[in-house]
Amino acid sequence: MISQIHIINQKYRTERSADIAAACDITANSISVVYYDLELKRRYARTALVGTAVTALNADKELARLLITSMSEYNIGASVIKSVGVAAPVHIESVLDGELSADALHLPPETEIFFVPYISAGISGRFTASLLTLPDGECVAADIGQSLCIARKSTDGIVCAAFPLTGAFDGSGIESGMPAENGAIDAVRREDDGSIVYEVVGDGDSIGVSPCGAAMAVNVMRGTGSVDSDGIMTDRDLFYIGEDFFVSQSDVRAIQSDKARCRAAFEVFPRTERAFLSGEPFATETGLRTMLELGALPELFRGAGFCRNSAEQGIIMYIESAETRKKAVDIVHNARDITEELVEEFDNCYFDNLSF
Repeated sequence: MISQIHIINQKYRTERSADIAAACDITANSISVVYYDLELKRRYARTALVGTAVTALNADKELARLLITSMSEYNIGASVIKSVGVAAPVHIESVLDGELSADALHLPPETEIFFVPYISAGISGRFTASLLTLPDGECVAADIGQSLCIARKSTDGIVCAAFPLTGAFDGSGIESGMPAENGAIDAVRREDDGSIVYEVVGDGDSIGVSPCGAAMAVNVMRGTGSVDSDGIMTDRDLFYIGEDFFVSQSDVRAIQSDKARCRAAFEVFPRTERAFLSGEPFATETGLRTMLELGALPELFRGAGFCRNSAEQGIIMYIESAETRKKAVDIVHNARDITEELVEEFDNCYFDNLSF
């Protein structure tokens, strides 16, 4: 993971009302805040913090600092923020829920603070938020990040499971890894003349490698024989992307392990024809294709719906509607976590899928 802290600001609109909500998505290595206009029903701006480990001990301070910095950037006064919604890993959210207040965020005392509820100790409010965005009808949904959370929605209700990953697909397990924010290398390919070219989110200077970019680099190495079927780099120690960034042997191992874990999870979990995928590897359609080519996804998912971050939209929906908040509570109370029932079969499938 990149070790230098970066704050990325993006303003979508020039006009806004005086009723703004802040949707805060917290992961183990990033925090994003989407400013949503409650009156005009649209996103106004977004700020992301990357390059630092977010823990239960520092999440409140990092979130408060990010809110202050970004509100100043967009000239949003504290009185304009009517509500704050938060979704985070369980160990972070359980602490924030007891300690975070409007005063701690330097907001007026009447500001409402919402926490998207989590399903189980392994399935956080981030995944609950993702499930809120699903259409009606039977489907499978998965979010790939620090862990792979997966759910099947049917007339019988929701069953779900969570499987730990090593950080290849959220950027924390890649030496120069970062989320697919502005500055991240998100596409790598080999031209006909053998040269390696890459693309950067936002078309600016590169500051790290996204999970999608790292996976594409491994795919290039597989195509040239620079990585064998056991995941060993055969002709070099580092695969350089430009002059400043590279994919290392440890990065290849992380991607190899996580692609096997993802494939194993999808093989042991109940399937249905319609699927929706969320996570850093799905920032682009090329990312989806790369995950299929690596073997991280079954061929059934070639036509899946996908997006980079469904949790942010789910948090916005949770803030905006009391009906959606009730729906979230119903999901949490009625969803059944079947992880323990699948662990043994998952372990066997993991070893079967390690080879490239």
